[in-house]
Amino acid sequence: MNTRYLFRLLALSAALSAATACIFPYEVDLAENGEWPFVVEGDIQIGGKTTVYLSYVRPFQSKDTNEYALRPIQASGYIQGEDGTRVESRTAYDPISSSYHSGSYYSTSPGGVLEFDTSQLSPHQRYRLHFDLLSPGSVTESFESDWLEVCPAPTIDALSYSPHPEFEELWIGLSMHCNGSHYFRWTFEEAWEYHSDLSTFYEYKPERREIGYFEGPGLYYCWKENNSPQINIFSTANQTEDRFEELAFHTIALNDKRLQQLYRITVHLEAMSENAYNYWNNLQQSSEGQGSIFSPTPSEMASNVHCLTNSSIQVMGYLNAAELADAVMYYDNAEARFYKPDRPYETFEAEVGLDPLAMDAKYHAGFLPYSAVYGASPMPTAYIWVAAICIDCRKQGGTKTRPKDWPSSHY
Repeated sequence: MNTRYLFRLLALSAALSAATACIFPYEVDLAENGEWPFVVEGDIQIGGKTTVYLSYVRPFQSKDTNEYALRPIQASGYIQGEDGTRVESRTAYDPISSSYHSGSYYSTSPGGVLEFDTSQLSPHQRYRLHFDLLSPGSVTESFESDWLEVCPAPTIDALSYSPHPEFEELWIGLSMHCNGSHYFRWTFEEAWEYHSDLSTFYEYKPERREIGYFEGPGLYYCWKENNSPQINIFSTANQTEDRFEELAFHTIALNDKRLQQLYRITVHLEAMSENAYNYWNNLQQSSEGQGSIFSPTPSEMASNVHCLTNSSIQVMGYLNAAELADAVMYYDNAEARFYKPDRPYETFEAEVGLDPLAMDAKYHAGFLPYSAVYGASPMPTAYIWVAAICIDCRKQGGTKTRPKDWPSSHY
């Protein structure tokens, strides 16, 4: 699951609400023993890999230097089935969870990650998570979840796209069979290929202060990737049919670079228990400022993970066990042609001779060579330089690294 930005969103919305309404900003409550709440984020994903993120929460502006809350989390654990099946964890330090709250109302401590290979587990029994926090030579605290029923995977019938010029958007739709479930969560990953406004054969080599031809791939084509950061949940409890047709769940502006060449979206859909849905729905409403003043705060919402060794430790987060349904869709603009580019960048051109110092100065001013200027000699006498963002696709946030299993490239 991809909810690791959730508490940052919650904190930000609380601050905004306090500035515009008679709602007090959410304060993280200390547990009875003076420790900050412990956060557990993850799902038991039957048939795949399970990742559980562990961290503490404390106010960002706090000067608290509690050793227990600030040190990196070391942990080990297992996922246990009712038939005695047991999958041991692999532990890794997670640098992201120590920084993803940076700049928000409160932050987390350096985090820990537990990884489990749950690809061979049967969906036909209940499971629970157990983990221990470790210090050298001893266990400091032990945690365990409730027994979790495995939610069967929904069936994704199709992913589709349709243009809506009146909104200047491309809508991406999901068609699915619910398979008896009523509560769902989805995440997605995007990857796309795009190109810069101008293409050139020339490359400036600053270490030698000279211009030559590109050796290998140039700077015209790039790729970029993105994961959905928000909580994406929906319910069909009030629907009579057990299916959806072209549920529009994602939109892309028609002038977005994602549609310029080739775009791919990978959707992961899972069913949720009603309790898990209610937990995340309350949290989503809090993070988006939609809850009332009587809505429960995160600290009041009961987790299904408990500390076995210290009942005063407050746990935040709610685990779900489910089979995932996955689907992939491509959009190829060479066929669909819905992309509507913005005006290209203004290409301020400058002619620069072959003087090494002049070329180096132009390079460090943010320009790259675009085309050669010839006189009577068959060799260039100067080059036309333009802003690097017009030539180097990496200046728009992408890289030259193709995503895994990407279709044939254009070069």
